[in-house]
Amino acid sequence: MAAMTYEQIKASIKDTTGLSEADIDLKVNDKLRQLSDLISKEGAAHIVANDLGVKIFQQRQGRVKITELMPMQRNVEVLVRVVKNYGIRNFKTEKKEGRNAAFLAGDESGIIRTTVWDEPVIQRLEPLKENDILLIKGAYVRENNGFKELHLGTGSSIALNPANETVGFSKAQPSNKSIAELKDKDTAVIAGTVVQLFEPRFYDACNICSKKLVDEACPIHGKVEKRVTPIVNIILDDGTDNIRVVCFRDSAESVMGKDSETLSKIRENPGLFEEIKKGIVGKQLQVTGRVNMNEMFARLEMVASTVKEATPADVVANVKHEELVA
Repeated sequence: MAAMTYEQIKASIKDTTGLSEADIDLKVNDKLRQLSDLISKEGAAHIVANDLGVKIFQQRQGRVKITELMPMQRNVEVLVRVVKNYGIRNFKTEKKEGRNAAFLAGDESGIIRTTVWDEPVIQRLEPLKENDILLIKGAYVRENNGFKELHLGTGSSIALNPANETVGFSKAQPSNKSIAELKDKDTAVIAGTVVQLFEPRFYDACNICSKKLVDEACPIHGKVEKRVTPIVNIILDDGTDNIRVVCFRDSAESVMGKDSETLSKIRENPGLFEEIKKGIVGKQLQVTGRVNMNEMFARLEMVASTVKEATPADVVANVKHEELVA
């Protein structure tokens, strides 16, 4: 089951409700504005469909691959390998406190960030290490900043290194590409030089899941301690073309070389940004992220998932990749 396109979701809504395409587009655009464009157009359409009671796909039974997962899907079963373990941390809200665990999971088809909220499951993950195999059942899928995430809560279960189970993982995912090769919906690694840096914007986010607060509350966790979260935009150029890269939270901190608390001081001291900017423009970065079409400006943009400093060899390797596939 491949991910549905925006047009496919819209067709499902139209067939079920009788709404016109213009009315559906209006509802989706309203939802994007409500969420400050922090989700994709497809994600907003999923939410609109749910609000209208439209089942846009039939729940698939049994085990699925990561690339087959869809936002809002529930009762998911996947067999994955741990690519990176982010560990266990404590959290506290007005109503509860506890722990959550997070790790990056992969199979032959792709990778996905996974977060665990259920304490009994977290306890089973305390010895977790990279390359372990996990059989996950009863999970659900959310979308965050254009990326799918897998979540485990009450009713979810996990088996650590189950007998007679194996799963492959290609570390070549996502693939290296030059900027000129990028296409809408690609997940890719690019490398280039920062030729422009724009002043950060900020929003108040949940300190547990990093979602934007609405009326000072998290849509998932309610009243929580807020975390001022930066959004940083850069223009990256690798010699074949350039692209705007949007960086949230950790990726924004990686680009700027400062933590969020330090970056928040830019709002009161604009001169601080100009000082930081001098050390960043001209720097070479390697970015892993998802490519989206910005329909307002008719241009491709990338939403970064990870950012790190690149060597000149990284940039040359990506450009040579274009020459090899040309």
